[in-house]
Amino acid sequence: MKYRVPCPRIRLCLLLLLLLVVTPCLAAGDDLDESRANLAKIQKQIETTLKGLRDKRSETGALADDLSRLDAETRRVERLTERSRTRLEELATRLKEQRAALVALEKQQQATEVQVRRRLVVLYKTGEVGLVRALLSSAESPREISEKYAFLSRMVRHDRLLLATYRQQAKDHAVALGDLEILREEQALALSRQSREQEVLDGARRGKKQLLAAVKQDEQLLKSMLQDLKAKATRLNDLVKTLETSQTQSYTGSLEGLTQFKGRLPWPVSGQLLVGYGTRRDGTLGTLIESHGFEISAPIGAQIKSVAPGKVLFANSLRGYGKLLIIDHGGKDYTLYAHLARFDKQVGDLVAAGENIGSSGYEGRESVYFEIRRGGKPLDPSAWLKPR
Repeated sequence: MKYRVPCPRIRLCLLLLLLLVVTPCLAAGDDLDESRANLAKIQKQIETTLKGLRDKRSETGALADDLSRLDAETRRVERLTERSRTRLEELATRLKEQRAALVALEKQQQATEVQVRRRLVVLYKTGEVGLVRALLSSAESPREISEKYAFLSRMVRHDRLLLATYRQQAKDHAVALGDLEILREEQALALSRQSREQEVLDGARRGKKQLLAAVKQDEQLLKSMLQDLKAKATRLNDLVKTLETSQTQSYTGSLEGLTQFKGRLPWPVSGQLLVGYGTRRDGTLGTLIESHGFEISAPIGAQIKSVAPGKVLFANSLRGYGKLLIIDHGGKDYTLYAHLARFDKQVGDLVAAGENIGSSGYEGRESVYFEIRRGGKPLDPSAWLKPR
């Protein structure tokens, strides 16, 4: 099916509408550029960390943290790619519908055009003189002339309506053709965007695959990585013990601590449980590691809530945990919230159950880490949180 090229005025309208369509596409491009830059930065950090580990200088950073950032950024690009795929499916459906509507309009316009041509032929053959002669023929009575006049008036009205219909169909056709051109342009942009996103995603996945292959083949690297994970847990243990022994005044709102809420505590964020409590086999490294809390999925910027009333004991960064907030609930019971992007509470603030204490998204992570401790000892959160 061949479609007519729109006139210059229609082209101008198409250009303006296309600018409106391109604006969100540019925003998506900005997101992709940001992810590309983040991935390059993470890759550089990983290379520095690997060099430090091989040179036995573990202070250069924790490889596990680098991998977590790489995973978070990869998931972000995956979402961009999925969004583009969904958009392309929508555009394909709309293009199909628009083409069908355009064909239907052209058929209507062609049928109307045939009628207009026939009427023009009749008018050309009859002419104005013929019409007047037929109207004022002396052989007919005034009543017959009046009837003819009424008939001719109806014909004129019909012709006017026919011409108006033809003009409107021409306008509708131009608009439909313009919409089709816009959809084609948007489809081309979406295809280009998806191609670039897929390229970045493939690169990130290849980088991670190569990194894990190198780690698994290098016994020293794997050992260093596991040592980093253990050191991370040790740093948190030492911090809790220090806070517990050094605080001048503990929370006195409840002497029972969390005992009264056992099995009924609300979750700090409504998300899927990614990592549970206890010893488990890590899917990335294939080794056994121990988790002292829950890792819960949370979109970037999600509000994190206190599970019980208490007082903020710590709100600062801790290596391996990002921004960490600890709440004292009395009775030597504490809850810990890690990988926060922002604190809404500071040390010494009193908080109520369900009150916002911060937001998720530290270094692009889409999860928060949560622990419950009694006297510095980690407890299984599943025994304390509400069952799902």
